[in-house]
Amino acid sequence: METKKLRVTVQVQVLLLIMAMVASPIMSCPPTDGKSCKDCLVNQMKNACPSCTPILHCMARCLWDGTSRPNCITKCNINTAYPTLSDCKRCMSKCKCSCAN
Repeated sequence: METKKLRVTVQVQVLLLIMAMVASPIMSCPPTDGKSCKDCLVNQMKNACPSCTPILHCMARCLWDGTSRPNCITKCNINTAYPTLSDCKRCMSKCKCSCAN
């Protein structure tokens, strides 16, 4: 009886560990040295989405000034222009694995 409880407990723990590994997108990213994050962000801003640079700089300055995120989004996101903040977020998300660790 005691052995059966122990076996079930171990099985549940293993199952939870597997679920945590599968559910976490960071677990699917290879380890990085931190420099690759900066390199990825710079590369995206220079090559893949250069039109996002002014929007992202606006957001960075606004947030560093202590303004709340909703106010910064209102200030920096010009929905009538392309790209929008949402477009830039999508473009920059390619660096997620490089910056995850």
